[in-house]
Amino acid sequence: MSITLEHYLGAGIVYVDGRDIGNAADVDVAIEVEEKAVPNFRGGGGNSGSLDRIKGVKLSMNLYDFNNDNLALALRGVNSAVTDTPITTEVLTTPAALDVLLDTAKIIDTTVPPSVTGPSGTPTYVLDTDYEVKAGGIYVLASGSITVSSTIEVGYTPKAGNALEALVSSGQEVKVVVDGINEAESGKPFRLTFHKWKPSPTSGLSAIGADYGSFPLNGEVLIDTTKNGTSVSQYFKREAAS
Repeated sequence: MSITLEHYLGAGIVYVDGRDIGNAADVDVAIEVEEKAVPNFRGGGGNSGSLDRIKGVKLSMNLYDFNNDNLALALRGVNSAVTDTPITTEVLTTPAALDVLLDTAKIIDTTVPPSVTGPSGTPTYVLDTDYEVKAGGIYVLASGSITVSSTIEVGYTPKAGNALEALVSSGQEVKVVVDGINEAESGKPFRLTFHKWKPSPTSGLSAIGADYGSFPLNGEVLIDTTKNGTSVSQYFKREAAS
C-alpha cells in the first residue's frame, strides 16, 4: 500500500458572516468528548460497553485587527456610527482642581480649532493659555483664567467613525468560513465552514502596550439543526483540494 504524505502549514482568511475579519492567527478547533461506560462486573475488569458523546466543540482564534466590528464580537458590543457634524455647544463643568481633562461626548477632530467660552459665549478662552485641545477632550490649565467648579461651553467638530458600547448584547451567533491554503503543499486550498458559532467575551484586551496588540476570541460551535441528512455534520465541515 502506498502512503500519501501531506504536511501542513495553514494560512488563510477568516470570514464572519461574510466579513473579512483581517489578520487572524491560532485558529484552532477543540472537541470535548464525554465517555459513558458500563463496567464489566463478570471478572477480568475493563468495560463491557462504552460510548463517546460529543460534549462541546470550541473554535478559538487570535485577532490582530482592532476595528470596532471585531471588538463587537469580542466584547458582545453594539456599534453605532459617529458623524462629523459640528457640535455648536457642549456644556462641561470643571472639577475642584484644574490641570485636568474634561472629556467631551465625542472624539475631537484636533485639526479643526474648537471654541471654548464661558456661559452664553462669554468670556472667550485662549488656546494654550487657558486650555489645550486633546482628541479626548479639553485639557483645562490651572495657570489660565478658567476657574474651578465653573461651567464652560465647547464647540467642536467630531472625528467621524463609530462608537462601541461593550457588554450590552447577549452575543452573536455567526457563520464562520476559513478560506485557507496549505503552504506546505504549494498553496493547496482548503475550506472550513462552521455553521453556527457563538463567541464568548474576550479574556484579555490590551489597550496600551510595547508590542503590536492582539486579543483572543473563543466560542462555542453550536448545532445547526437546519443541516440534515446522512453523514451531514451539524457542527462544521472541511473541504480540501486533492
